[in-house]
Formats: sequence, structure tokens, C-alpha cells
Amino acid sequence: MPQKQNPVLSVLLRNAALTAPTHVSSLFLAAGTAVDERPDGGWHTEWAALRELLRLAGGAAAHAATLIEGLQVHPDALARNMALSGDLLVSERVSTVLAPLLGKDRVQSLVRSSLGTCETLRALLRVALPVEDFSDAQLASLLDPLEYLGATGSIINRICADFSAWKES
Repeated sequence: MPQKQNPVLSVLLRNAALTAPTHVSSLFLAAGTAVDERPDGGWHTEWAALRELLRLAGGAAAHAATLIEGLQVHPDALARNMALSGDLLVSERVSTVLAPLLGKDRVQSLVRSSLGTCETLRALLRVALPVEDFSDAQLASLLDPLEYLGATGSIINRICADFSAWKES
């Protein structure tokens, strides 16, 4: 069936992510119980765990590269899905920013209320927040998903700097 896509590579990535910690714990156990003179076999455990971790990491990287190569972005579908969530898409940001002003419980109550009524979160927040404390422009910015990039910029800058340093070495 052409419309079906088997997520085998995603399953293999998740398998690697769930399996790796077991091997890391073996490494820590072996290293923590290492004997300096006349080793009693701990290093054997380390080598087996390291080999398996290397295999998992290499396989996961290859699968991730294949997945990324086949990634297709459909902006219209993204916009439709974002519109379905409305202002709730940024409810975590709303909670973080407005909890100091309204209290965490009040903000959570407003978010829950917008789920069960026809009133949008924007309308409920506008009533709850005095305009002198939070302007319409601030509210619009708070509820705009494009304004909610979190630490993305600093992460990208760090990756680019690391890549530049690696490339120069």
C-alpha cells in the first residue's frame, strides 16, 4: 500500500536510545570496581559494553541521516495543524511568563477553561490581565508561536561555533 510508511528506522533509533543506558551502566560498574593490580575481568566488561555502544551509536547516526534525507516539510499542513491548537500551542510559554503575574494555578485554570469553552485562551487572558500590566501587543507576542523559539538561537550558535572549531582543526 503506497500510502503506508513503515517507521522501521524510527523504531531502531528508539531501540538504540533505550538500550544504550544499560551498556553505560555496565561501563560505570566495571570502572567503579576496577582492580589496579591483576585485574579480575572488569575490563572485559568495559570492552564489550564499549563495542556495543559504538555499534548502537553508529547505527543510530546512520538511521538518523537516512530519516533526515527523506524528511519532507509541508508548510500548509503544519499551518493547518497549528491553527487547530490555536493559542494553546504556546500554553507552556504562557504559563511560564504569566505565572509571576497571575499565579500558576490561575494561569492553569485559564488554559483549562479555554479547552472546555468556545472562548479562546487569548480572550480569557485579555480579561484576566489588566492592559496596564500587559498590553495587547505583549499578549499578541506572547501567543505568537514564531516568537517562542526558546533556546533555539543559542543552541544553533553553539553548534555552528563547535562545527567551525572542528573544521579548522
